[in-house]
Amino acid sequence: MRDTVGRAADEARGPEAVPAAGKGPVTSDGARSVLVVGATRVLRPAVRALTARGTPVTAVARGAGALAELAAECGPLVRALAADAQGPGFARALRDAGGPDGFGGALVYTPALPAPLAEELIQGTRVLLLPSRWAAPGAARTDRGATAQPSGSPAWTPGELPPDTAGSRRLVLGWRSASGTTRWHTPEEISAAALSLLDAPAPADAVLGEVRPWSARPA
Repeated sequence: MRDTVGRAADEARGPEAVPAAGKGPVTSDGARSVLVVGATRVLRPAVRALTARGTPVTAVARGAGALAELAAECGPLVRALAADAQGPGFARALRDAGGPDGFGGALVYTPALPAPLAEELIQGTRVLLLPSRWAAPGAARTDRGATAQPSGSPAWTPGELPPDTAGSRRLVLGWRSASGTTRWHTPEEISAAALSLLDAPAPADAVLGEVRPWSARPA
C-alpha cells in the first residue's frame, strides 16, 4: 500500500534524477549492489573499501562531476546516481537503480537523505549515519517517559534514540577527544565504523567517539 502511494506521488511529480551509465545492481556473479548515499564526501572511503573487496556500489550524490571522479577512481563496480536525495523523482530513480532484487545493503548519510525517508524507501540492511544532534540533551527518546539528561551527563546510549529509526542499524556521529581537545571524525574513521555496522552479523547500533559532555562538542 505504501509503495503504491509513493509510486503514484512520484509519477505525479515526475522523475528528476536519472542514473548515470554503469553497472546495474546485480553483477554477473550475482553480487548485489550496496547503496551509498553521500558517496562523494563523508562516505567516499567506504565506496573505495567496498569496491576493493569486489562489491558493486550504487553511489548517490548531488554533483555529477564528483561522482564521475569517484567512478573513475574506483572503477566499473561504481554506478553513479546523480540526484538530490530529497528532490522530486528520487524515490522512483532509486527503485529503478535497485532493480527487482533491491540493494544488498545501504549506507545513508542522513543529512543527505533524512532518516524517515530512508526507512521508507530502502528495504533490507541499512546503516543510518546520524549527526551528533540526535544525541543532544533533550532530544526525543525511545522511552517517552524518560527524563532528559543534563548536558554534563556522561551517560547516553543509542537506546535513547527515537523509535522511528529502530528498524535500521544506527551510527551516531560523535566527536574524538584527546589531550584536552576535540575534533570531528574524518571520512576514513566514519566510513570504517559504518562498514563495521553493515557487516555485523546481527543488527546493532553504535556511537562513534563521544557525545558527552555536550559542552565539549566541537564548534
